[in-house]
Amino acid sequence: MTRIIRATEYRFVIPGPAISFRSPKSGSYKRLVRRIAKGVFPSRVSSLPQVVFLDYFHRSRRRVDVDNVAKCVLDALNGLAYKDDQQVRVQATEAHDLRESFILPVGPVDLIKPLRSYPEYLFVRVRLEQTRA
Repeated sequence: MTRIIRATEYRFVIPGPAISFRSPKSGSYKRLVRRIAKGVFPSRVSSLPQVVFLDYFHRSRRRVDVDNVAKCVLDALNGLAYKDDQQVRVQATEAHDLRESFILPVGPVDLIKPLRSYPEYLFVRVRLEQTRA
């Protein structure tokens, strides 16, 4: 049995609409993700297993598959959050349509605080897990 003995979580917000890795805008979106993430992660890249949570809050009709957004974000975090995205052992992405009622997912209340500043955003959480067998 594996136990998590310590977990560190890094959080940041990507303002604006989320972009798919298939979009012609994916290169600029990856640069935006990297620029914001550089201010969050320590300079030393972790080799620990990681869990990535992405919550996309939007008000417009969603025209992007969240799995394609996840691919774009995971690629952008290579070399910052982890050496390679193969270290990500769990990845969960959820879209929340703000035009409708929804139940806030289990997680920090920080997920909805950016609503004061942004009509649409991607909330990224990266959890580094130190485990022991």
